[in-house]
Order: sequence, then structure tokens, then C-alpha cells
Amino acid sequence: MRYVCTGCGNEIPEGQEFCYVCGTWADKALKANDEGTVIFIPKCVYCGEDLPVDAVVCPKCGARTDRSHIDITAARGRKMTSRDYLALLLALVLGFFNIFGIGQLVQGRWGKAFVFICITLMLWYLAPSFAESTNAHVVLVVMQFAIFLLSVFDVFRGIAARRFS
Repeated sequence: MRYVCTGCGNEIPEGQEFCYVCGTWADKALKANDEGTVIFIPKCVYCGEDLPVDAVVCPKCGARTDRSHIDITAARGRKMTSRDYLALLLALVLGFFNIFGIGQLVQGRWGKAFVFICITLMLWYLAPSFAESTNAHVVLVVMQFAIFLLSVFDVFRGIAARRFS
């Protein structure tokens, strides 16, 4: 039995917990036979347990496997946490004052936070030179608004990625 990473397509050696190339967990890998044919193993929508082919109920949690009886509320993501609300609030309020990246810091997305904080510092450095002419000031305001939207949408994307992963 071979395992193929769903993140990058590389083979994960048997017994390893994650892909050494991209870091995807091995339990999310596709199983393939020695010829390279992917083996489909159905999973329970409630607990994620591998199901036997002819199973009517999940052997782990007892949920019905018939698709006509699946509760669609189980497919919804987790609820937003107070940390998600804080990240969104900080992205909106501080972003309004051209301070970007704090929402990403709260989410623990350090790389994105670093990029947006660097953009904030560059805007603060460039703002006085753009304020000299009217046309340049309009360009600065449009840039600040675009970066504000990017920052807020990035926080939304981070929340959605965790809610439905």
C-alpha cells in the first residue's frame, strides 16, 4: 500500500505522520495500490472513520451511512470563536487607521501579518511625499483603501479556512 499526498502529489512513506515536502498530515493522503491505482475508502461524514464498503452504519459512531439520511448541519463548519471576532474587529478598526496586519497576528498567521505590517510601514514612510500634490494624494488614498480591503478579506479567508477544514 502506498500513500499519495493530497497537498503536493508526492509519495508519503508508510509509517510517516506527514508529508516531508509540504507538511500535509498523512491521514489525509490518498491510498494507492502497488500499481498506482487510487483506492477509494469512504469515510463517515460525522466522525471521519474509514467505512467498510457495505456498511449501513459507522462502526465507530453508529451514524447511518445512507446519503439520503445525512444531516446537512453536520457539513457546516465550526462556529466563529472569540479569537475570530477579535481578529476581524482589529482588522476593521485598525485597518481604518491604516494599521494593517494585526488581525493576521491574532489568527497566528505570522507570514501574512509580517507582509501587511511591512506595507503599513511603507505607507507611513511614503505618505508625506504623496501629500505634496493632489493627484499623488488621490493615488495614496486609493492604495490605502485597496490594502484595507485586502487585509480584511484575508482575515475573512483565514476564518473560513479554519471553519471548513
